[in-house]
Amino acid sequence: MENHKLKVFLKSKTSLSLSALLIFLSLYDCSTFEWGNPCDPANNTYWETLFLKETLRDITPHCVGVSAKTAVIFTNFQSADIVIGQPDFETKNSILSGASLNQPGPVTVSGNKLYISDSRNHRILGYHQIPSLNGATADFVIGQTDFISTLVAIPPSATSFRYLWNVASSNDKLFVADTTNNRHLIYNSLPTANVAADVALGVPDFTTIGGGTCSNTDLLGSEGVSTANGKLFVADEGHHRVLIWNTIPTSNHSPADVVLGQADFTSCSPNRGGPTPTASSLSTPGGVWSDGTRLFVADSFNGRVLVWNTIPTTNGQPADLVLGQSSMESAVSTTTGGGFQVGGVYNVYSNGVQLVIGDAYNHRVLIWDSIPTGNGQAADKVLGQNNFTNNSANDDGQTGVAGVNPTARTLSNPFGVYMVGKLLFVSDFDNNRILIFKGK
Repeated sequence: MENHKLKVFLKSKTSLSLSALLIFLSLYDCSTFEWGNPCDPANNTYWETLFLKETLRDITPHCVGVSAKTAVIFTNFQSADIVIGQPDFETKNSILSGASLNQPGPVTVSGNKLYISDSRNHRILGYHQIPSLNGATADFVIGQTDFISTLVAIPPSATSFRYLWNVASSNDKLFVADTTNNRHLIYNSLPTANVAADVALGVPDFTTIGGGTCSNTDLLGSEGVSTANGKLFVADEGHHRVLIWNTIPTSNHSPADVVLGQADFTSCSPNRGGPTPTASSLSTPGGVWSDGTRLFVADSFNGRVLVWNTIPTTNGQPADLVLGQSSMESAVSTTTGGGFQVGGVYNVYSNGVQLVIGDAYNHRVLIWDSIPTGNGQAADKVLGQNNFTNNSANDDGQTGVAGVNPTARTLSNPFGVYMVGKLLFVSDFDNNRILIFKGK
């Protein structure tokens, strides 16, 4: 209903005066803004931002509240501003509590709530607001009954996880890749407690561990999930493919509509059984992201990210662009501005202007200040290192030797990346923490 009202308003020729705008802003609860996928027209954030821009008679393009012509500014080897999961930037403990993390996966933000995949603790930590201080304690936990439990439920249930990985959100829904249970869970409303999920993909019910059958309904070690424009995208890692649902599933074990990386739903070999990758093959894809127009896939064991310039509609459709490699047929490890380490590319995110990729095995995050248009295009910025050739973990002095403890600007296997406005979240896996970098 809110989206409908906003769309009607935008079609009107009447604009609010500045004084009316100030009254509106003083009354509006900005914490209700949703940030799940702010570049997606099917998302509330898209229309809320457009509403404000129309009110201000601002006709420039937008995405996450930033003009689509303006990138958020980060600098090489920039220090993080906030750490979650640790009391300070020099600690990497994993002592179980409501303020600790154990090898966390990616994060998502929706309705100003922050959800963190605390993978090895088999839980999601939730915050009602994005923390502004180091070491903040979570407000709620999902997947466990309290902050000091790490139970692995066998058989699983509608309230349990087992080595979960990616989380995503859109339009008040939460999506969770429950990796080792070979399923994805969907919450039809944003949970703020350990409530039951509403839908399970990959399995017929909530108490079954997925068998990993190569079909249009089953998953195997699936880690990546994204949603945009009413579609659901899942990186089905163990089946070396990406599945697309053209509508958000509402029932368990729903079949996918499109498969990428394979010719059909009953083929599941890496690189389609070939010795080298192609534009239409995948090998252990760990991450996926879409803005509703483009599709990005982190093709981990080929050491690359594939880009489709339009959302694929046919099985096995080839990608248009490759990053991390010089060609579609290459799969080599490099430490350059345009290369990744094979096996360490598991997450990709864009704010509609920039592209961010976690190059975990090079212990860095790469940032493109505009969406790449050429194969193997080099990144513009790097976090975790001071240049594009250094690649040691926690190497604050940039000596080429891994450090024992982290600092505010070092990383150790940063698998997850996510952006909200001018904030960049990095899941610093082996330092057991989430870092927040403030851009300009």
